[in-house]
Amino acid sequence: MSGPETAYRLKDGLLDEAARVGRTLIPRVDAFRVRQRDDGTIPDPDDRDRRALAALKDEAVAWFAAHGRSAQADALAADTDDWLAAGLDTPPHFARSRDTLTAPADGDWAAFLAPVQTTNSAPPVGRRLEFFLVRRKEPDALPELAVHYPHPKNNCQATVLLAGSTGLREGNCIVFFPENVAAHDKVLEQKYAIFFFNKFRRIHERFALPSAQAVLTPDSVPQDSAGLDPEVCYQARSVWGYLHDYFHHQGRWPLDRHVKLKMNWFIGLLEELKVDARTALACHTDALVPYADEQIAMILLERMFRYPLDAHAVRNFDAGTGVFLYSWLREHRALVTDGDGLLRLDRERVVEALQDLVDAIEGMEAAVRTPAEYRTAARELVRTLLRPGAEGDRYAFTDDQRALLRARQRLAALPPLHFAPAEL
Repeated sequence: MSGPETAYRLKDGLLDEAARVGRTLIPRVDAFRVRQRDDGTIPDPDDRDRRALAALKDEAVAWFAAHGRSAQADALAADTDDWLAAGLDTPPHFARSRDTLTAPADGDWAAFLAPVQTTNSAPPVGRRLEFFLVRRKEPDALPELAVHYPHPKNNCQATVLLAGSTGLREGNCIVFFPENVAAHDKVLEQKYAIFFFNKFRRIHERFALPSAQAVLTPDSVPQDSAGLDPEVCYQARSVWGYLHDYFHHQGRWPLDRHVKLKMNWFIGLLEELKVDARTALACHTDALVPYADEQIAMILLERMFRYPLDAHAVRNFDAGTGVFLYSWLREHRALVTDGDGLLRLDRERVVEALQDLVDAIEGMEAAVRTPAEYRTAARELVRTLLRPGAEGDRYAFTDDQRALLRARQRLAALPPLHFAPAEL
């Protein structure tokens, strides 16, 4: 049975359904994904691999169809059949599944199955088969916030991860973009961006805060995002997510009209810093923005003290934003050397430095006329603080920037966090 009535019943019984797929479909996904390489292929596939994928497909297609998602069922069947026909030792192409997924309404659910890059997940990270079931849960403040910060194309969804395969259930992946799906073509328009924000609190407290404590004096470590009630943390992080994306769509080179250009490493790095800086400044100046202090602390701690912990930080985009921000604050004396080899974070100077950063980036964007000029100017600005690295690396740490790595080895040795099923 399928259709709206069944879909409505699933919406009311999501936790029960999450538990059920956790016992049935997800174990099949987890068993299959361990056979895959990072590019999604299976080395020397045999009949067992083909039978496993065919059986998994049949179960998943029946599940999607039974719960009112017949278009997704058809797309998944076609993508899987094409991969089986081409050979599992060839890269998967799940563009139909990627393009058929639609963002759920607030309070509704979404599910997805395809080979997906689960960024920042527990290693190994690659385009392996993944499944998720989520409930969309936008922040309570969004209706009023959107009046003052009207998003022209709000394609981001704050969600709670209810069930997921290993790449989503373990580790720090909190985002799913259409470009994460294994496919031969490139995404030209981002029609959805699903964030698993219920995962954020534990990630933040496990990594960002201890990393900051290893670098900053105890009295200057931002504490406003520490020890939050799960619901409060979810609300604050979701507001940050909305404002972050809102600012992506402002200015002379808005993201929605320049997606391909923004994927340039240097432009993208500055873009991420600019929109987070503008979010922090809005929190500082606008009394209408809720959870202001919590958001500022989250932004500073995540950017500077968690992202650079990545094992491949010199090739990692988000890590580069944190290292750049660190050195920017150092140059603007918002981070100054204190006793015992620690640094002191000056909140007032941070605000001034963030405004200077926004001015510098937006000034550069206003001065360029063509995409080529934009790419060149962005590279020059980034290189003022991130020096070139070895072949294949985007940058290299200076001795001063290595302060950000003090807790890396200790935190990397911790077991990966485990999530889902969950509900807020």
